Amino acid sequence: MSQDRPGSVSVYKEMDQAQLSLQTRFRFHCQAELACFNRCCLTPTIILSPYDILRLKHCLGITSGEFLQRYTRVETEEMSNLPLVFLNPFRPTGKGCPFLGDAGCTVYGHRPAACRLFPITMGSRLTEQGMVDYYFCRRLDYCQGFDTDIEWTVESWQANQGFGEYDQGRRAWLEIILKQGLLGPVDARAQDLFATSAYDLDKFRRLIAEPAWLQKRDLEAATWATLKQSDLSLLDFSYRYLRSVLLGEY
Repeated sequence: MSQDRPGSVSVYKEMDQAQLSLQTRFRFHCQAELACFNRCCLTPTIILSPYDILRLKHCLGITSGEFLQRYTRVETEEMSNLPLVFLNPFRPTGKGCPFLGDAGCTVYGHRPAACRLFPITMGSRLTEQGMVDYYFCRRLDYCQGFDTDIEWTVESWQANQGFGEYDQGRRAWLEIILKQGLLGPVDARAQDLFATSAYDLDKFRRLIAEPAWLQKRDLEAATWATLKQSDLSLLDFSYRYLRSVLLGEY
């Protein structure tokens, strides 16, 4: 991750737009023939969830640490003080997503949740019933994708873009951030713990492999064997670990 001093961003900020429901209809079709094709990728603001990072680092064949160092920057969430990882759009060749090629997205099959959902944007808040999602449509002035007869609901668009799998992989992470925001800001030590456990899975695996850590947590041999082999299992374990350490949930 970038070593520059992180800025601050809030996941609680309300958007000054009309809220959509899952059944709200809209028209949209992005295609290479449009004059605006890839223009939205020149100035992206993409928050990466731990699941996004996992998918992208596997696609690129590099470690999570290498991915974070090469392609991301960090800001802190202003209520919880927890780190948020953003895709860094400032490439050596100019502004734009680092995975934008001449023919479009070079990691399209593994693109992050925010890219899959566009032009819909999504927020979440905690209620007595749990975490509730709300949706908005981001209509960029130059985007010609709305000039089509192809119609979707928010729900059918999510399904078409494979958003559900990515959403499932990020919800526990987002819930931790929202709950911590209600509890108050964390200190630098907790920031580092969250950054490693949530985002740098390869480093987290090395951490929990230390004998002192294994003994303290009384991790069963079968569980550890799974965590050594499966990044998805390790990600789920990291969420449970962070719930325990930060929120006191067991």
